[in-house]
Amino acid sequence: MRGWERMDIRKRSVLIWLSLSLILVMLHLTSFAVAQEPAEGKDADPTAAEQAQDTPPPALPDPWYKTPAKNNLVLSLGGAIWPSLSDKEFGPTSATGLPGSLNSLGLAFQVAYERHIIHWQRGDLYLGAEFGGFRFDNDKEDDTQPTTETVAKGALDSFAWYAGPSIKFMIGEGRVKFFVGGGGGYYSLKLTETDVFTRPLCTSVLPTCGTTKRSLTKSAMGGHVSFGLDLAVFQTQSGWQWRLRLEDDIHLVNYGSLDHFAPGVGGLSGPLNVIQFSVMAGF
Repeated sequence: MRGWERMDIRKRSVLIWLSLSLILVMLHLTSFAVAQEPAEGKDADPTAAEQAQDTPPPALPDPWYKTPAKNNLVLSLGGAIWPSLSDKEFGPTSATGLPGSLNSLGLAFQVAYERHIIHWQRGDLYLGAEFGGFRFDNDKEDDTQPTTETVAKGALDSFAWYAGPSIKFMIGEGRVKFFVGGGGGYYSLKLTETDVFTRPLCTSVLPTCGTTKRSLTKSAMGGHVSFGLDLAVFQTQSGWQWRLRLEDDIHLVNYGSLDHFAPGVGGLSGPLNVIQFSVMAGF
């Protein structure tokens, strides 16, 4: 029995040593295989890891409203103020009439095209062309009564328009951009007095009718300065940019004497101030 037990002890010792030897061999082979992988060895370099952490993340693209549209189409509506126009008394057309005059407050409209030329520092330069008009209606009516059944009202109206090149400099990088600009070109003015008759001289279909008594057309060269702001609203999937604009234009023009329309009335000139609200589409 003792000899058998001694044999078992020897066998156990051999098995233990064999197991330990196999474990050591496996550990050695594993460490050797890891050491032979160059890519993993380079990635494990602490200097490379620190450089990867110091590398900034890729920059995000700028918002769409920071990129100026190459072409802008502008449609504007607003009000016009012409103080010197209301100071003119154009005189009656009959002995019983009242002096006629025009209101200094009128309506204004404008269509314009603007093209982006260059970006300079924090601003953008645009060149374009404008066409606009202003209408001023009668302020005082020179009423006459040629018969007991018909009333004639002498209505004055004025329509002025201009066309010419323009320049604007946009400032700002956010949704709101401020601008200053100016322009010049051809200005035209038309003054008209019309006798508007009521029944019975006019038909039932047209309860009023009129005849032009006098008119005058004048032209001159002039210019304007402008300032205002643009608000970026949204951009469509096709790339069109839509903006809103609030603008103040001051027009300087001198039409000269109006004596051919009303003797002794004198000359008519600016400034003519226009405050308008615009819708812009750019691409």
